[in-house]
Amino acid sequence: MREMHVLRNLPGMKIPAGAGAALRLSVIGAVVAVFLCGFAVSPHADADPESASLLKWVPCPGHEEVQCSELSVPLDPAAPELGTISLALARRPATDPSARIGSLVLEPGGPGLSGVEEVLAGDELSTPEVAARYDIVGFDPRGVGRSEPLWCFTEEQIGRYLDELAGVSWDLDPSTPQVAAFAQTAASFGQGCQSDNPALLQRVGTRYAAADLDLIRAALGDEKLNYLGWSYGTKLGAIYADMFPHRVGRMVLDSAIDPALSLVEFNHGQSAALESALGGFFDYCSTVEGCPLPPGREAATAALKGFLLSLPVDRVTPETLTRADVMAALTTAMYDPGEYFPQLTPALADGINGHGRALQEIGGNYGEQKPDEPSNFLNALYAINCFDSPPTPDVVGTAQLAADWDRNSPIFGAPNAWGGLRCNIFPAHSQIGPRPVSAPGAPPILIIGAVRDAATPIEWSRRLAGDLTSAVLIQVDTDVHSVYPQASSCVATLVDRYLLSGEAPPGDTACDR
Repeated sequence: MREMHVLRNLPGMKIPAGAGAALRLSVIGAVVAVFLCGFAVSPHADADPESASLLKWVPCPGHEEVQCSELSVPLDPAAPELGTISLALARRPATDPSARIGSLVLEPGGPGLSGVEEVLAGDELSTPEVAARYDIVGFDPRGVGRSEPLWCFTEEQIGRYLDELAGVSWDLDPSTPQVAAFAQTAASFGQGCQSDNPALLQRVGTRYAAADLDLIRAALGDEKLNYLGWSYGTKLGAIYADMFPHRVGRMVLDSAIDPALSLVEFNHGQSAALESALGGFFDYCSTVEGCPLPPGREAATAALKGFLLSLPVDRVTPETLTRADVMAALTTAMYDPGEYFPQLTPALADGINGHGRALQEIGGNYGEQKPDEPSNFLNALYAINCFDSPPTPDVVGTAQLAADWDRNSPIFGAPNAWGGLRCNIFPAHSQIGPRPVSAPGAPPILIIGAVRDAATPIEWSRRLAGDLTSAVLIQVDTDVHSVYPQASSCVATLVDRYLLSGEAPPGDTACDR
């Protein structure tokens, strides 16, 4: 997951009359052959780029330098009679139109992050050289942001769920009243999704989003999809390449998630990576003045867990420092140690001394919803991940996972195990579960993996590179999650050369930071 820019509503944005209806007629016929129930995609099932003339762009309110549009796509390409949904798009036109190559479609991750918001924020999504020659295009996938957002929990319910999760995280007995209450709350998430939009819930997964992505490509007028995805965006890109290998142009997958992973496997692997990064923080903390933890990883782990268990679960006042606050701060800090470790050390010292504001501020960067800036980020993240994976274990099975993972990942293991319980009783799952992708016939695809990434372990990038027939892996000696364009000049040079000329490295490559 890349750093989140909380989605802002864009009041007053209007798409020219007739554009949506005309485009709807064009795209439905183009994709009806994509049978998403079985995903048997024929070589001619993709969309026709001639529909591009029907996509109308208007200035985005409050961001006149950015253009916004909408695209109507089938709710279910295998059942066009079910109607359409609307996807939100935003683009920054190439700054050198005379040298324009085409569109570069971005997916910032999550799932649940808004590509529209990323483009509106304009936070160095590429190098200036790439921005000069590509229209930088972001979109909100189905169920996310302004594209038929799925609302399963209210903000208050999300807060209660996270507090209860933190409350049971190190409870390894499945029979306690606290676990029973949490299991009921976790199950109510799926019930909320079902109540909000049952038709979309049955079609909210990544393979549906990949079919939408091909319609976006066609609507942009591009014969091939040029694509840059971070974190979850790599999973979407890899699945797109597997479904539409002959439509892949230049594709960069940064900080990869292996589509073959189940949610249990994902949570287990991420727990281990987060715990390893936390060990790095303990080492760092022991070298700086004011570290509130004892030296040595084992002693520091015990002290930190003791601090967590001493904290309240319920938020009595906004100033109350809860277990959930500290877990959010720890997770955020592991995503970018260079930025956050210097902040986390004094913040932990303050928290241990009864002053939690600094920890709350760090944790607020991890998916927090703000009253004046509503976002369905966590709703979409939970729903899409549950849909994409088979049902997770029940309460007894989850308690066993928590006990097993706690042995090697005593801070992050058990919480991540319990977090998967929401997908045990979930009303919608993909008929095709996680599986390897190969994308036979696709041109070279660049995969970037940071060797100490706490969010997407380097093993996932290596595995995906081994599965994709045309992948070229760039391994980077860094601990940053999402490397391009800022974290490595070596990576930026290689990616820019590839995006601007089509020249990929001749083989797997290593980069220093």
